[in-house]
Amino acid sequence: MTPRTAYLNGQFLPLDEAKISPLDRGFLFGDGVYEVIPVYNNCLFHCEAHITRLNSSLAGIRMIPPLSYPEWETILETVVEKNGKEDQWLYIQVTRGIDSIRDHQFPKHVVPTIFVVSYPKTRLTKEEQSQGICVTAITDIRWKYCHIKTTARLAYVLMYQEAKDAGFDEGIIINNGYAQEGTTSNFFMIRHGVIMTPPKTPLLLSGITRDCILSLAEKNKIPYRETKISERDLQKADELWITSSTRGVYPVINLNGHAVGNGKAGPLWERMWTLYDAEVTHFSLSVSH
Repeated sequence: MTPRTAYLNGQFLPLDEAKISPLDRGFLFGDGVYEVIPVYNNCLFHCEAHITRLNSSLAGIRMIPPLSYPEWETILETVVEKNGKEDQWLYIQVTRGIDSIRDHQFPKHVVPTIFVVSYPKTRLTKEEQSQGICVTAITDIRWKYCHIKTTARLAYVLMYQEAKDAGFDEGIIINNGYAQEGTTSNFFMIRHGVIMTPPKTPLLLSGITRDCILSLAEKNKIPYRETKISERDLQKADELWITSSTRGVYPVINLNGHAVGNGKAGPLWERMWTLYDAEVTHFSLSVSH
């Protein structure tokens, strides 16, 4: 099997040859941010929106963006090209860099560490995704700046593992009685034909796929609202979905061991899946031409 090509600090090299110092602040403190970009038909899906969010995360940890958008685009497209023609997902990580000593204070005159790697992305069919997933409510143990896509993911790892250990596929994070997001996703609730999702606040990371779903709802005159959703509201949902760059839009058929709706993917999910799939196809064709 041909090793995947990664980018690290100006070099394209086999992934197993990419080495980072143990004094890198990303390793020592989780002092960095990341992005994940899906690639369909060799095209980076909503790349500019992802880089905009990356820059917003960098601003949130008081870092200046190390690259311009055209520079990012060149690097990312090269990584995609070097890793074949398959659909992929790109992982981007930027840390504050390597210091000479472990010190909490921001170091001066350090160069950010920039790392990019891609992995094959399996694009499931509508029938495969319609099988749905099971989720459970998880108590929030995160810090207060969840809108920053930081590499310090331990709280999410622990919450996700709690859900997996209980036999579920994902956890919905509950903060003071209100649902915020999934441990690895955003979520949507459908009630009486209206799509609902929590509003953007520091308590959730607003996903690019989330925003795409809301845009599609608006374009196709599907009622939607950004509103607070309580844990009790979830139990009354006609449909629940999760969304992410790696999963797309996925139906939830079971919450806390109880069926959501009739326990199957709902009609509004089927419509949104079709709209999102068409968006991916149209975007890929328009960019490639």
